[in-house]
Order: sequence, then structure tokens, then C-alpha cells
Amino acid sequence: MQHLDEYAAARNKVAAYYDKAFANHPKLKTPKRVKNSTHVFHQYTLQLNGVDRTALREFLTTKGVPAMIYYPIPLHMQKAYKDDKYKAGDFPVTEKLCASVLSLPMHTELDEETLKYIADSVLEFCK
Repeated sequence: MQHLDEYAAARNKVAAYYDKAFANHPKLKTPKRVKNSTHVFHQYTLQLNGVDRTALREFLTTKGVPAMIYYPIPLHMQKAYKDDKYKAGDFPVTEKLCASVLSLPMHTELDEETLKYIADSVLEFCK
């Protein structure tokens, strides 16, 4: 607990780097920040617009950059929660996000050189 504030600050610094690197890119949407709130960024998840997520993830893998898809299947379409009253198309925002988000490395030990490499790799693919 004694390092909690330090760790949160480090994660926010990483998120701020990513935010700046991807700002105003037409194919990348960064996480929304709310001024009267704080966020620790357990994950840093981009929304991709017109980007082949699978190909981007494979490209990043070849460059040694792990990228994750944490929630690939909408909850209402998962076997454990399947219910006949819900079908594909009932939750279009959820379904769109599950198909178009990608999480980048996020931890307290990321230095500026590594962040630049990650961001430049994403931007190289998303020209």
C-alpha cells in the first residue's frame, strides 16, 4: 500500500504518453478522461477505426510488443450468459467494441524509450 500512489502515477504517465502519441489520429481513439475523476489504467485500450485488429496485433507481435484483446466476445453472446431473449445485434455498441479494441502494454516499469517504440510501432501500422 505504501507505493500505491507512486504506481498509480506511473501508470497515468504511461497513459498520458499514449494519449499524446495517438492524439487526433483518425484510426485510433484513446480512452476518454473525465476531468473530475481519476483513473489508474489497469489497461490502456485503444478503439480501432478502419484498422485490421488481427493484422495489427500480429504486426506488433513481430516487433516484440504484446497487445491483448481482453474481451473478444460480448457478455450476452458468451455461453455462460446466453439467453434466448438476446441475440447478435441487440447490443451494437458492446459488439462493436468487442470487435475493435486492442490493449497496449501498461505497467509501472515502462520507460520513455519503450513507450516510443510501442507507439511508433502502432503508428507505423496505422498510417
